Amino acid sequence: MAEAVEYTLQQIGQHNNRNDAWMIIHGEVYDVTKYIQSHPGGMDVLIEAAGTDASEAFDNAGHSDDAFDLMKPLQIGKLRGYKKKKTKAVLAEPIPSSKRNDSTSKEQPTSKAIHCTILSLGTAALYYGLVTHGSNLEIISKASLLGQRLLTFGPKLTVASSTVSSISSKPSFFKGLLVGAGTLISIHTLLARKLLNLILQDQSPRYPFHIKVPKPAEFNLLQQRGWLDSSAASFPIPLAKKELVSPNVYRLTFNLPSSHPILGLPTGQHVAITAVINGETVTRSYTPTSNNADKGILELLIKVYPDGKMTNDYLAILNIGDEVHFRGPKGAMRYSQHLCKKVGMIAGGTGITPMYQIIRAICESDRDTTEISLIYANKTEKDILLRQELDTFARRYPNIFKVYYVLENHSPEWTFGSGFVTKDMMSERFPSPSEEGSKVMICGPPGMVTAAKKTLVSLGYKQPGASGKMSDEIFVF
Repeated sequence: MAEAVEYTLQQIGQHNNRNDAWMIIHGEVYDVTKYIQSHPGGMDVLIEAAGTDASEAFDNAGHSDDAFDLMKPLQIGKLRGYKKKKTKAVLAEPIPSSKRNDSTSKEQPTSKAIHCTILSLGTAALYYGLVTHGSNLEIISKASLLGQRLLTFGPKLTVASSTVSSISSKPSFFKGLLVGAGTLISIHTLLARKLLNLILQDQSPRYPFHIKVPKPAEFNLLQQRGWLDSSAASFPIPLAKKELVSPNVYRLTFNLPSSHPILGLPTGQHVAITAVINGETVTRSYTPTSNNADKGILELLIKVYPDGKMTNDYLAILNIGDEVHFRGPKGAMRYSQHLCKKVGMIAGGTGITPMYQIIRAICESDRDTTEISLIYANKTEKDILLRQELDTFARRYPNIFKVYYVLENHSPEWTFGSGFVTKDMMSERFPSPSEEGSKVMICGPPGMVTAAKKTLVSLGYKQPGASGKMSDEIFVF
């Protein structure tokens, strides 16, 4: 086009059905009417986005670069008044624990010492009144008043001051006050310092007690920004370790730059890998099994398929030291401990990776009491990925996490589910849709996902939209 035609939001909004579908993607206007039938993600996705700005949904879907080539013939103009946002890639580093502790240790002892001083003075005043003047009700009442004023540290300290003046006629009062206060200040300061040192020690266990009590919010490492930046281009990092964990599954570990040891991937989101394979640019999305707590690395669990362009023709043949280009974070899910109270999960094959990321975040937190029930389907027992880790979580946190395996083919000794995931399995193991704060997540082969959604809707869960939203009762990764 010599000069792009400009359209307003109102004009684009009129083209909002399957027979006349326009949409906006990053300021460009596309007529996708003829492409609806051919869309790999199904017609509903495009029909729902027709007449709207679909930029966010497009980015979250993790499209390959080939998609941009297919879109070019569909472009018909631009959005009037659209200005591309200028973004600057900033890789933020969290405050080192040593610095946080230093700054805290400088402030806390001061406030503790003041508190201990006030507490000691109040206690001494009460002690004097009771011990030295047990028979004098007037002195006891005045000492008690002074003690209360000091213990509460109220704004009207003038009352306490006048009380001291009235009692000061008794010389032994100040002697008892000073001796008692001095002794108590010494004891309280020593105890406060020891207690403060214990609190500030960074010795959090990797696996806390399974009986969890909700506590106030604190610094959350899993939500911190790091090496990844969604507003920046892809970054190359080298392969550090390659492990074959089953006949067709690899665990790949990549080393992050030493200057940015935190990955910066919010729980529930994924990364995209882009590579030129046999002259073709290919992009695929994967959910790491590592998180921000695994400093310095990015870990993937990938299953190699014979016809897989990315897995078979690229990732499976990587050598140690080879660099891979990553981009992200991406995805509509951004888990937090307040997302739901109970969650059911259905995973198939490598669809376990986003589930594992959330399961791990919940089980390794001593504040998250979300209850999880996972149904994990595979063809054979050797196809079960991350089984050791899942069984460990189930054993350590029986009140938090339960897992039920389902196999198509198994030995006679198999004690879990057989065949396919059924309606009865979901009804028995998942929270009721009538329970407030309940949700079900699905990730796996397309056939399994479609069947699971229909079954869950028949059980009473609300039908999700074409594009996944965190508020959906049924969320599909």
